[in-house]
Amino acid sequence: MTNPLHLPFSACKQVLRMPIPHGLRRALPSRETADAALAALLAGGEVPRLDVSRFAENLAASPGHTVLGAPASWTDAQLRWAYVVLLQQFGSLNDRYGKLFDVVDQGLDHTTTSAPVSKTKAATGMHTDSSDAQYNPDLVALLCLQPGARGGQSLLASAADLLERLRKHHPGLETVARMPWPRDVVTPGLAQNLSAIEANAIPVFEGEGDGLVFRYMRYWTERAMDKIGRPVPENLTLLFDFIDQDMADNALRFSLKRGDMLLVNNRLVVHGRDAFEDAPQAARRCLVRAWVDGFVDSQDNRLPLRA
Repeated sequence: MTNPLHLPFSACKQVLRMPIPHGLRRALPSRETADAALAALLAGGEVPRLDVSRFAENLAASPGHTVLGAPASWTDAQLRWAYVVLLQQFGSLNDRYGKLFDVVDQGLDHTTTSAPVSKTKAATGMHTDSSDAQYNPDLVALLCLQPGARGGQSLLASAADLLERLRKHHPGLETVARMPWPRDVVTPGLAQNLSAIEANAIPVFEGEGDGLVFRYMRYWTERAMDKIGRPVPENLTLLFDFIDQDMADNALRFSLKRGDMLLVNNRLVVHGRDAFEDAPQAARRCLVRAWVDGFVDSQDNRLPLRA
């Protein structure tokens, strides 16, 4: 499935946008039936089949992402239905946070609680999804229902391009990047004691080439080290500083509008968002996140799925 003609991510000057499949438009339920159709779909109902081969190629290799634009005039239920149908062409929706998880500011503070940053209005920092060493979604997807009033731009960066620059400028830090480092446990339902945190250790880089896996969450790693009473080694801080600066220098920055569906290869592409603000008496910013397991090009490299 990998297309050898794909350009490196670093050659991309803007996010890759593509139209939604015609089959999705033809199968769209009416406004009146969309809620029922969505409920049936999430309950395991029949999924219309679509040709998504061109999207899969872009996800499996560079650029590792795509944005599909659905009409803003579709209702929220129609957009959610279309989103679920599209994602189920690539694999199954993971439900540890619910198959569809609304990313909305809930007035929480991730720095003082175990709340995920997705429940706040703060900048996320560049990261890959899932802080659980035993689970790594193949694809991360976001559907924009409401872009919000100010801020909240999306960012993407390539892990493969980052690794090349790390080897060029700081080759000694690759060994550090391939060592497992603990991450705080924030997944609902998992033990969150100190032993669990120490055991929840993940390397930043694993594998090579088509099997490359990048897992990066600086905040949760540094917080885990603090909780278990281990100082952050200087070489790990140097690695994190290099990664953050490199991604700041090389990330694509763009805005999602209503109806946009962003799909990202969670093993090859790092994502993030700027802080945002909702306007008083206006609709709150709302993106619908989903995690997809079993993407066809990563079956052989999947981690065990924790229920």
